[in-house]
Amino acid sequence: MIKKCVKILMLCISVACCQFLCAQAPAYTWQDFVEDVSDDEYAEQEGWADMMEELAVLASHPMDINTATREQMQKLPFLTDEQIEDIQEYVFVHNGMRSLSELLAISSIDSRTRQFLSIFLTAKIWPGQKKDSISLKTLLRDAKHEVGTRMDIPLYYRLGYSYAPQDGGYRGSALYNNVRYQLESRNRLSLGLAAEKDQGEPFRGNGGWDHYGAHLMVRNMGHLRTAVVGDYKMGFGEGLVVNSGFTTGKNSVMKRPSQGIRAKRGMDEVNYFRGAAVTVGMGKVNLSTWLSHRRLDASMNDDGTVRTLQTSGLHRTTQELDQKRQAGSTTAGANLSWKNKHFHAGTTGYYQHFQHALNPGTAIYRRIQPRGRHFGVVGLDYGYTHLWFSLTGETAYSTERGGWATLERMSWKVNSRYTLSGSYRFYSYKYYSFYAAALSENSNVQNESGATLRLDATPVDRLTLTAYADFFYNPWPRYTLTHSSRGQEVMLTAEYHLTRTDRLAVRYQMKRKERSDQMQLHNRLRLVYTRQQGSCWQLQSTLQMHALDRSSGAGWSVAQRARFRKSNVQASALMTYFHTPDYDTRLFQYEPLLTNMFRYPSLYGHGLRLTAAAHYALWHSRLFVEVLYGMTRYFDRQTQSSGMQEIRSPWKQDISVQLRLRI
Repeated sequence: MIKKCVKILMLCISVACCQFLCAQAPAYTWQDFVEDVSDDEYAEQEGWADMMEELAVLASHPMDINTATREQMQKLPFLTDEQIEDIQEYVFVHNGMRSLSELLAISSIDSRTRQFLSIFLTAKIWPGQKKDSISLKTLLRDAKHEVGTRMDIPLYYRLGYSYAPQDGGYRGSALYNNVRYQLESRNRLSLGLAAEKDQGEPFRGNGGWDHYGAHLMVRNMGHLRTAVVGDYKMGFGEGLVVNSGFTTGKNSVMKRPSQGIRAKRGMDEVNYFRGAAVTVGMGKVNLSTWLSHRRLDASMNDDGTVRTLQTSGLHRTTQELDQKRQAGSTTAGANLSWKNKHFHAGTTGYYQHFQHALNPGTAIYRRIQPRGRHFGVVGLDYGYTHLWFSLTGETAYSTERGGWATLERMSWKVNSRYTLSGSYRFYSYKYYSFYAAALSENSNVQNESGATLRLDATPVDRLTLTAYADFFYNPWPRYTLTHSSRGQEVMLTAEYHLTRTDRLAVRYQMKRKERSDQMQLHNRLRLVYTRQQGSCWQLQSTLQMHALDRSSGAGWSVAQRARFRKSNVQASALMTYFHTPDYDTRLFQYEPLLTNMFRYPSLYGHGLRLTAAAHYALWHSRLFVEVLYGMTRYFDRQTQSSGMQEIRSPWKQDISVQLRLRI
């Protein structure tokens, strides 16, 4: 099997090297964007996949750059406030853009950002041109519909299916399935329905699919900026009070979490609101309000209090089903914001009530977790942007213990080639917000202080450098620790365009961080060489290394990817050989996947991983058929995973099939 896979991959590489197959310059696509912004710092972040699904909708319905508002452009997380301001000013001064090539005239928009914008923006209507009137009739007339379903079929058997439900076994089948319907019209009207069943979850006796979601959203209708009923997400300020999206990383090209109220389009079962929310605007002032009620998964104490809020979203066993929707939570809040050309300020607050009191236990790391039934958080965000300089921040206060949190950011564009930025954060161990997500070393916006200094540079043409240093401190003992802890992280990334079709990227990361009362030193290195062969083929070779000072050796992997794209056919394959001494030296590798499917599998031990995906468009690109095959073969073990997830074989194979119909 392995030899056959290697032969197939080598055949793809050989074909890709034929110069005469494709000669035209490639157009930048959504798949290119996904691979460019993907980074293993998002590998274990829950909000990343949902954020990418939101961007996928924006990419399939591009905004007109001449009519897009500042709030609409803030939905693109790779744009800074300065870049948005420069685009808006250019459109105003020059009476619009006739084509996106005019972005070359804006000095703050680099070549990479221009590529990103090419799939999210168009230039069709400029000031003075006659515009169609917007009404419910025209929105329904121009609506685009998409219906899709995905089925994941494992070709292996987990131990949990061998046991009866009363003995802890899985109560459902091993198949994964989701069904979704999406209506979009002019970025103003959105309607979505979704249902999902995870592997091992029962269909009968569980209400059919395990999770259902729906939303109806209208935007940019006079003073009504956004109104949504159903499932939605939000992000305001720096995310210290509310940010149900993803967290921008220290090395990320994503510079901000998505702002404002937006519909929930992905399959996230945990991090969202359910109810109603609205934003109205009068000139420079916006007012947002929301009301949400949800039943949350929770493990309960004997006295009826909540011990832990569960976030896996899995309901496979009797115990997991017993924890389903045990804790009721009601949240009401508001945000008031003001913006002019250079300044912005806002305030956000919410009140949350739980049906059952929270009582997380007495373990030392749990003592700082929230207790009780009533919680409130309020914050003030602010910022100043002018020419080459910007300063933004947010300060928040939580009522339970009287804790404070603050995050301050600064950016200074020294000249067209160098940008210096920095941030300072202080999150008291007494502070807690259930919906916060902001720059941090740990998963919670709590019990941490730190400072980051970053440099983005283009010292010569075709060479881009990014370097940062981060220093952090945790005053209260974290999980596995009995004392306060501190750490440091340094990273250097270099990307060099050897030619128009060849690119080399190098990244080195050093991190010192305590675990189990011992300081660990991690060193990571990644080399990526990418070659574009005409408009059809792309090859990418990747070498990764991960060394840990307390490990028995260094983990490493080598991967080769080939991608083919022509007309209505796309195909990609990735083969990775990995060898790590233990789990602590694991590696992450982004894989070619299906539309609206994003994952970074962790690779550890000694083995081979192969992923192959094919996309085929039929019926004038209205019907899409997608197939994914994944295979892992371990050479150092005869079983995988543990407990009910155990697979008694060194092989792990699965197939995914997805159908999408656009009308």
